Amino acid sequence: MPKRLFKRAVDRNLLKRRIKEAYRLNKRVLYEFLHQENRKLHMVIQYQQKEITDFQTIEKGLLKGLTKLLESLKEPDAF
Repeated sequence: MPKRLFKRAVDRNLLKRRIKEAYRLNKRVLYEFLHQENRKLHMVIQYQQKEITDFQTIEKGLLKGLTKLLESLKEPDAF
């Protein structure tokens, strides 16, 4: 989250905490798949909104992204 979008460090930190918590609660499915396939993955999660959203909205977006990632990793010609 760039400083130009969120001037106050309190706001940037709040969003970082919400994103980290949403990932922590939902990473199990991704980790299980990677372990089964004996694969490794480097990933970046980027916040794209211009305003601060609530935890449920962030979690919903993160789940959508993780689902799309898993679907693309399951394709035979993926990466």
